[in-house]
Amino acid sequence: MTEFHTEFHDAQDGPIHAGSGALNVNPVFLSIHESVTRQARGPRLTLKDDLRWLKRRFAAPPNMGAARDRLLETRTVLLTGPPGSGRRTAAKMLLNEGTDASTPFSELADEALAQSERLDDSKVHSGYRLVLDLTDSSEEVFRARYRELPSFRTALQHNDAYLAVVVPDAFRHLVDADLAHLVVRIDRPRGDLALRRHLEAAEIYPSDQHLAVDELAEHLTASMSEIANLAQLVIQAREADSDGDVPTWLNEAVAARTDRSDEVASQLSKHSRGRMRAVLLAAAMCRGASSDAVFFASHQLVEMLGLDKAEGPRLAQDGYRIQLDELDIDVAPNNRIEFGRIAYDRALLEHFWDNYPDLRESYCRWVDRIIRQESFNAGDRQNLVDRFGSQALRTKSPGHVRWLIERWVSPRQNGSNPLLDYGVRALLTGLRDVRHGRFFRQLVYAWSRRNDLPAEVGQIVVDVSTEVIAPNFPDQALVRLHNRARREEGPGNPSARQALVALTAQNSILLRLLLDRLATGLLRADQWQADFFLFLEVADPWRLADSSMRSQPLAADQAVRSHLVTCWRTAMVARPDLILLRLHHWLAAAGQTARHDLLLGILVEAAHPSIKLLAALHVVARDWSRTEHGRPEVAMRMSQLIDMAQGLQPTDYLFPRAPEEAVQ
Repeated sequence: MTEFHTEFHDAQDGPIHAGSGALNVNPVFLSIHESVTRQARGPRLTLKDDLRWLKRRFAAPPNMGAARDRLLETRTVLLTGPPGSGRRTAAKMLLNEGTDASTPFSELADEALAQSERLDDSKVHSGYRLVLDLTDSSEEVFRARYRELPSFRTALQHNDAYLAVVVPDAFRHLVDADLAHLVVRIDRPRGDLALRRHLEAAEIYPSDQHLAVDELAEHLTASMSEIANLAQLVIQAREADSDGDVPTWLNEAVAARTDRSDEVASQLSKHSRGRMRAVLLAAAMCRGASSDAVFFASHQLVEMLGLDKAEGPRLAQDGYRIQLDELDIDVAPNNRIEFGRIAYDRALLEHFWDNYPDLRESYCRWVDRIIRQESFNAGDRQNLVDRFGSQALRTKSPGHVRWLIERWVSPRQNGSNPLLDYGVRALLTGLRDVRHGRFFRQLVYAWSRRNDLPAEVGQIVVDVSTEVIAPNFPDQALVRLHNRARREEGPGNPSARQALVALTAQNSILLRLLLDRLATGLLRADQWQADFFLFLEVADPWRLADSSMRSQPLAADQAVRSHLVTCWRTAMVARPDLILLRLHHWLAAAGQTARHDLLLGILVEAAHPSIKLLAALHVVARDWSRTEHGRPEVAMRMSQLIDMAQGLQPTDYLFPRAPEEAVQ
């Protein structure tokens, strides 16, 4: 092999941060990161956390044993049951039995909502537990998933995986004889038992007598989700009155759950004037804010809806305090607006959203105006965002929430962004919503693919992908982070890249997915330069060669090896200035593993058949072997593999051989 100066050399902007000091972080990005992490914190962050939380509160439904037997026998169970019987939770609990903290668990949420999605065999990995809840699916989606189920079950069998599918009664007749044996119908658990489990998990211990009172009876026949909400109200009542007792807290919760729609309708029938109704809506939306803040909020609504055109001169109208008295709206001693009846504000909001659907867009624009009022404090604005988000999502208007998010997170022309926290809050509300979470994940996806995305919004993509999307949808988080990493401005601003490295650090499945995306992208004519930096960061040779937790090293997997070869080859050709340090790492790791050829063979295959690249690889190995930490035997084996790749007799370039005639 001809020796010449290597073309692989260090670059000043190399991607691997190996020092002990911290990287420079834009203070604006740090503020955004703190906003997302602060508001994203909660007791149930991941699916595994969710399962632990549910397990302490789960009341097993009748026929749970039959469902368990069917799952163990066939690896698949189709759960049916009456609405509100806790089918979704039962499916999760079935899958969670007999698992440990390392058992992978995934919910096929997008597949349940979009016909364009599919039950992809590639999502089934060893030992996986999968739940597919088709309760809110359309018939078209149900039929599509049902057609895919047989082949998907084959993948389950091959990977020792399990699947629980929630089938609504409306689609039970679509299950034909071939899969009818997988169907198990559960019944509704006892309401008092379900409530007791929730309360005892919160260290509230009601007696049988406490749960037998007449006031509770109708609430204990409600759905399992409504009983869970009732339990949460009991917990809140305890927090507000820690000196009270269980009956008092139960009474407070029941009062809060009382249907007040008739009371609201009765009150509004007595107040038909637009301004009075605007005051009621503003008081409900801004409950807890100052009296003046509520007045100006109501006045803006009056002006926006044109209600003032039919009014006389302002001083000829009743004063604001008189209006509050007529509407039974209280002004607390601290000058804050309150209602004397528990949960009356929520009933008012539901009335205005349900009875005036044509005004929902106007409500959205109104919220965008009043959140900017100086008379609101931070808590008032947070409550405003939460209440609007709750009503918009309840009435299937996620687009209104998206409009506000995009208004609030986008920086102004002067670069300031005073409403960013509230845009983040609205986004987190949407991402956590069971019905509309996919809509907001798609919003983050669209942002991640924008070349003109403001850097501040790009940082939001990074943080919500890491903190909110990744715990439950890690593969989707990876795609969004990768899209964003490709569009970050140069290697000096590697927020998304660092997040990707951290996300894949402990998850081999995600690393496979990322290597697949990198290999595909680097084969394109229009390569993303960020992909080179990202590949060199995640191509950790010690991890790829480690077999301590696996039957074989990750690098020995045929698909992974192919991706590594592709990425190394494109990096050697297109960015030889970046790769020297990582090549040294690979050589060092090869010297510390029993199978030198695993890592060295990938490098040689990547360089082959280019004589120039093979020669450069030889020089790098030779020069490295002569350094303080170099190992000559690794360089020797590299040279032998290079010769073999060219069809030559392996030659020892490092140690002189004895003449053949001298060998006895």
